[in-house]
Amino acid sequence: MVGSRVAVFSVLVLLLGLSAAMCYAQAADAGTLKIGIAAVDITPTESVYMQGFSGRDKNPSTGVYKEIEASCVVFDNGVTRVGLMAIDVCKTDVSQVAKVREVAEKLSIPPQHMMINSSHSHCGPKVMGNQNPDYVPIFEERICGLLQTAVDDLQEATLDYTVGLSTMAVNRRQLNEEGKYIGMRPEPRKPIDPEVPVLRVLSPDGQVRAVIFGYACHPTTMGGYEIGPDFVGYARDWVEAAYPGAMAMFIQGCGGDIKPRYSLPSGRFGYVLLEAKETVAEVGHELGRAVIAATAVPPSPLGTYLGGRSGMAGIPTVKQVEDTPQGGLFPIEVQVLRIGDVYIVGLNGEILVEIGLHIKRELADLKMWVNGYCNRDLSYIANAAAWDEGGYEITAGWTTADAEGILVAKAVELTRELASAH
Repeated sequence: MVGSRVAVFSVLVLLLGLSAAMCYAQAADAGTLKIGIAAVDITPTESVYMQGFSGRDKNPSTGVYKEIEASCVVFDNGVTRVGLMAIDVCKTDVSQVAKVREVAEKLSIPPQHMMINSSHSHCGPKVMGNQNPDYVPIFEERICGLLQTAVDDLQEATLDYTVGLSTMAVNRRQLNEEGKYIGMRPEPRKPIDPEVPVLRVLSPDGQVRAVIFGYACHPTTMGGYEIGPDFVGYARDWVEAAYPGAMAMFIQGCGGDIKPRYSLPSGRFGYVLLEAKETVAEVGHELGRAVIAATAVPPSPLGTYLGGRSGMAGIPTVKQVEDTPQGGLFPIEVQVLRIGDVYIVGLNGEILVEIGLHIKRELADLKMWVNGYCNRDLSYIANAAAWDEGGYEITAGWTTADAEGILVAKAVELTRELASAH
């Protein structure tokens, strides 16, 4: 299994390298923008194994508390196309990324222009490995089919963009007086990323067709054995209720060490007044309100420029990772999409929040939207300062303290290339 995943990843690296010049040349402004949107239910109809909490590995799901979905937006300016897909699962694997990008390329979306983001819901079905042999083919067929549906929906549109704020989240790496990690507990002294980027798709008459929004926060408000999207689905509900007929899409940010802000006076996570499912809905609605508040003032319109860049960053390892030995350099994809003058960064793995904030600081003169959980599964990638603190994300991961600088440098390089293109 590992060997086949490595082979697919090698093909993916080759495809990205071969298409780099083509993608860069195609990126351009155009007079008219067309946008297609699509969404599909991916809720299992039978009991499945779930992903996100290791203690559930031996027990399948017992029901569904809320349906899960995949959604897709395709942007077309007459010169090139860009695709963005969001999926209510914990993570996707290399082969699934390759399948989606293969379909995308047949629809004139170059591999570097196709980004897949997983919400990282810990109440989603496992779509990697061999535990769900009946469900996974259905899942893959539906996410690949989304692209054609979105392309079939292409119609003239305009875009606008704004950034809201939400403090729904809290850092989960609690420290003691010596600045050392003491557990996965609320830590309000450490940073979150409060930004809520919002990209709207409007028809020529000004009607909102889709609202794409993001936030950096682990969807781990509840555990259990019922399938659901966590706060993500409830945030979408709020947005779609505010914009009847529109599709809401959520993009997960750099929330590797961030959880919803529900806690007890003891300094631990826990429910107050509301039980788990009610709390999930409440924090989701809070995020949805932040999205709508951001659009209360008309957002700034975007142009028709579309482009994408992708490159591999070699990250040092402290343990064997697939076919990369301890001490080797594991290739991580860094991808940047440009939509108008908004730059959407996609990184593999569970990126701790300070890496995302670092990228934004380095590119503070641009409209930056930085995300983890993109395109393939990987473990935690911690910022350099976290290594002195220690703790779960360090021991569970496989990188060194150098990872932050390497990823930031690659993201800056690719973004600057896109920013300088005309």
